[in-house]
Amino acid sequence: MSQRTLINQYLTSLSLYLSRLDKSEADEVIREIESHIHDALELQLANGQTQNVQEILDGFGDPRQLANQYVEHIVNGTPPPKGFNAIQKVKRGVTKSLFFSMAIFGYGIAAFLIVIGLCKLLMPDAVGVWSASQGNSIIITLSEHSYPQAQELFGYWLIPVAILAGGFIARVTTSVLVVLKRASS
Repeated sequence: MSQRTLINQYLTSLSLYLSRLDKSEADEVIREIESHIHDALELQLANGQTQNVQEILDGFGDPRQLANQYVEHIVNGTPPPKGFNAIQKVKRGVTKSLFFSMAIFGYGIAAFLIVIGLCKLLMPDAVGVWSASQGNSIIITLSEHSYPQAQELFGYWLIPVAILAGGFIARVTTSVLVVLKRASS
């Protein structure tokens, strides 16, 4: 049986058990589950695994039980369905990639700014932020050569501005990473 047929059979069965909901709510649940199924298939492919739609559908569990959980959530306000293996695998993979990308990007920018501030303290004439070409470009550099026709923008104010901005970015990065860590748990 093809992947598409298995997915359609699962979603049709799920749709029957969602009949207690308004059509728009039931359609939204179906679209959400279908999206999670396709996300899980893409994750299997990205990880070099053979796409196994039956394994993913088994991770969602019996369509009747899944539908009952969604109905209870929408009608009675119970917590949304959790713990589906297929959804959790996708969520962990995306969150882990985002976590490391954010850490490298955020801490890299913070370190760069702090280093610029410290270098300005040690080599005030070689480090700075200049406006060149009549204000059409800004140059941040560590260089022994000054730029002709360029005006330094911050002067010694670059030291506290760069260090404080670097510290702020490091703190924001840490806060975002804490949230991402909780999301992956």
